[in-house]
Parts: sequence; C-alpha cells; structure tokens
Amino acid sequence: MSVEVTNEVRARYGRALLAYYDDARAALGHEPSAREDVGLVWAACARGGSQDRWDAVRAEDLAADADWACEVLGDLVSNLFHAADGIVIPRLLLDAVAASESRGEAAWGEAARTEAWRLLGERGPRFARLLIAMRRALLTVHDVDADGLFEGARSAFEAEVEEERYDAVAARRA
Repeated sequence: MSVEVTNEVRARYGRALLAYYDDARAALGHEPSAREDVGLVWAACARGGSQDRWDAVRAEDLAADADWACEVLGDLVSNLFHAADGIVIPRLLLDAVAASESRGEAAWGEAARTEAWRLLGERGPRFARLLIAMRRALLTVHDVDADGLFEGARSAFEAEVEEERYDAVAARRA
C-alpha cells in the first residue's frame, strides 16, 4: 500500500533512489556488466520502493514477479522525474534512454544519440543511466513494456505536478 505524499517528498524519494544506485555502482569498483547492473538496480529499487510502502520491498520479489516489479518501478520512475524536476525534462531523459538503447537501429544515428545526451546537461546523465538500468532489468528479466511503463510514469508525474499546482492556486484564491 502506498502512502500519500507531496511532490517534494516524491522528489526526495527519487533522489534517494538515485543515490542508492550510484553508491552501489561506486562500491562495485568497476563498470558493471549487464548482469551485475540488473542486480544493482533491483537492490536500489527495493530500497527506494520501501520508502513509501508499509511493507519492505525485496529485490528478489521484484525479480520474481513482473506485476509487482512494474508497480514498484512505475512509482519509482515517477519519483525519479520529480527528483529531476528543474534539472532535466522527463521527455529529454526518455529520449536519451531510447537513443542509448537503440544502438544499430536506423532511427537513432550517432549524431542524434550524442545530441540526446548533450541535451541532458551536466546533471541529467545520472538519471538517464538509472533509467537505462531499470529498462534493461524490466526487459531482460520480465520482458515487459518498459517504454510504456516509463510513459505511464511520465504521465503520472505530470498529473501530480498539475494537481499540486492547482491546489496551490485554489488555496491562494480561497
């Protein structure tokens, strides 16, 4: 069960998730293999997902249950977008992920991939690396529509931002 939170709290959860993942990568001491990265992202998502739920989220449960993984990671991606708010636009993050994951496909040439990453700015690539790892984990372990999940999380983020904006305007007018 999720606990109702503000967008600032969601952003804090997203920053913590990013820190868990970055710390795990750093502790590894080398660039993770694809298999190692899946393990790192499940562990980071378990810690991150446990922040706003009554029961702890376990990495092995995320790896074993596609529906549970999609539920938890959908919330986490939305939180990550809140953490990135004011740093990089979610659409740019998703474009960079798509560009990185489409190596060899005609849709993204090398110049387009480079431009997609340049648009992330100085601090955006950290967010994109985590999203790429989350996408790979979802695809390799569960073969789910990770891109659809990310788009759903982007829509949730936008709705949460709009709802909080509306509530603030309504409160000022009252």
